[in-house]
Amino acid sequence: MSRSRQVYRNGKVHVCAEMCDACIFRPGNLMDLAEGRTESMVQEATRRESCIPCHEPLGGYQAVCRGFFEKYATQPLQIAERLGFVVFQELPGRP
Repeated sequence: MSRSRQVYRNGKVHVCAEMCDACIFRPGNLMDLAEGRTESMVQEATRRESCIPCHEPLGGYQAVCRGFFEKYATQPLQIAERLGFVVFQELPGRP
């Protein structure tokens, strides 16, 4: 089975089940991003009706950042959730 960097695979949109420890949507600047970087990423993702993938690979796969999903879910993400096409993926090493 090949690994995918896409959040949409196997007919589902994969979303992190919870925010990772260094999520860019947690208080503070845990990822040490340049000032305004998070805001520019959000603007670009929402403008494109896309998403921000989590920086943590989930077993070599990608998933939508949970912080982004909770605060800025774009219309395609909302539709996918309503239609049952969203799966919440646990972060590695979490119970």
